[in-house]
Amino acid sequence: MAKSTRPQTNTAFVQSLMEFSKYGALAQLFVIDALDKMSERVSQADPAAIESPMISGEAWVGVAKEIQQKLKERR
Repeated sequence: MAKSTRPQTNTAFVQSLMEFSKYGALAQLFVIDALDKMSERVSQADPAAIESPMISGEAWVGVAKEIQQKLKERR
């Protein structure tokens, strides 16, 4: 019987990026830094400039602000 290869969830994928790197914990720092930089840029963007048929600009900016807040609370 062939083994089923289901795609990873986004959560499992990010977890594997952070846990299985030849660079060890540096990968975790990289992911957190990338989240910080991207969410900072998006949180200051005009929602109308981000709007698309697949993405609500307001929701995208909102989630960026939420991530920024959580990162600040963690510091």
